[in-house]
Amino acid sequence: MLARLAAQVPRTPFDTRGPTDWTSFLREVAVARRCSDQAAANEVHVAVALVAAHPRTMALVEAGSLPQYHARVLVEECVGFDPDAIRAVEAEVAERACRLSPSRIREAVRKIELRYDADAAAVRAAKAARGRSVQVVSQPDGQASLIMSGPALAIVQVYERLTADARAARAAGDPRGVDALRFDLAAEGLAGDAEATVPLATVPGAPLMTGDRRCSRPIRANIQVPVTTGLGLSNDPGWLDGYGWISAPQCREWLTLAELRLICVSTSGQVVDVADRVVRPTPTPTAVRAALLDLVEHPGDISAKTYEEQPRYEPSRALTEFVDIRDVVCDGPTGRRVAAARSDKDHDIPYPDGPTAAWNLTVRARRTHGLKHRGWTPLRTPTSTLWFSPAGQIVEVEHWTGPPPEIDLDAVLPDPDDLHAVDAELVREPTIADTPPPCPPEDAAPF
Repeated sequence: MLARLAAQVPRTPFDTRGPTDWTSFLREVAVARRCSDQAAANEVHVAVALVAAHPRTMALVEAGSLPQYHARVLVEECVGFDPDAIRAVEAEVAERACRLSPSRIREAVRKIELRYDADAAAVRAAKAARGRSVQVVSQPDGQASLIMSGPALAIVQVYERLTADARAARAAGDPRGVDALRFDLAAEGLAGDAEATVPLATVPGAPLMTGDRRCSRPIRANIQVPVTTGLGLSNDPGWLDGYGWISAPQCREWLTLAELRLICVSTSGQVVDVADRVVRPTPTPTAVRAALLDLVEHPGDISAKTYEEQPRYEPSRALTEFVDIRDVVCDGPTGRRVAAARSDKDHDIPYPDGPTAAWNLTVRARRTHGLKHRGWTPLRTPTSTLWFSPAGQIVEVEHWTGPPPEIDLDAVLPDPDDLHAVDAELVREPTIADTPPPCPPEDAAPF
């Protein structure tokens, strides 16, 4: 109904500001819906886009298969997409959205966006980096939040550094929780004055702990990149652990600074092995290209961690790493995205009845792991996890992976230096000289 009414309102350029026929219509909707003008504009935009550009999604809503909120998330994530990208979302995500959580709908749509318009996504990311900031937000009970906003890789590296130091302090005997240690170590490092920070707790019979980092290891940010993207044969996005999908140009830029490891996947996209060999090519596009081709041509033997059974409850470091790379995020029934590094390694068949082995371990958040022992029963398949609730509900949670990109063996590889130059320009943070001159305001989007 909103879409039909909106189609009858005369439209003129720049009619979203001031007293116009369009803003008058939006206020009519706001009064009828008992909401603000901005909320009414959002409602109208979603309705018009759903009817005009998302027929398959609309049909699922009308059939009662897709909740309205999920449809709204899908439509809002498609704002600014060209028609081809919207058709791809309709074909690949609409039916899946019926069983995906909102966060996973956003991830699925973003992956398509980055695949169809990787260059524009890289330019937007570089432009957004100019807005990096640090803010203080007041909280109740004398507390506050420090919010750092900026490039994803830098933020992930800071978080992983704090996590590694916090776990090292715990291993050394500090009784504080990991979250509390992250804060205390960050406050100590940023303030630069140990006397000004919160006093650090002591362990009975032990000296004062001041963030002992001797047990910590070098920080590594894991980025999974399709080999076709690394070679410049496709623009499929990569996955940055702790963040999400990253555009192909940005991934290729990071490859020149990365250690490379081969990840073998099945035809369904499930990780079946992670090579033990680490390749450290010279940080040049040509050397990285040669290293990628060598990894493809000489993948090596299947490692023992993919099939061995370990005689203990806690998996080894190598097995833990393999399960984290394979599963990436928790497969809980509500689809809440909890990273593997912050999740338990849950035995599907409880130990010791079931072994500590890759096929019997799954990444699950602490709450999901606990609820499994309260009647929630998971059944893993190659592509998803079926959850059976105590009340008899059945929920299917798709695994994060999908079929790997096809490799054209006859394709001509682009020149690595030329590709690097193009990518470097796309991800370069714009300067004042790049800013175009002011122009008249365009018709503002309702979001």
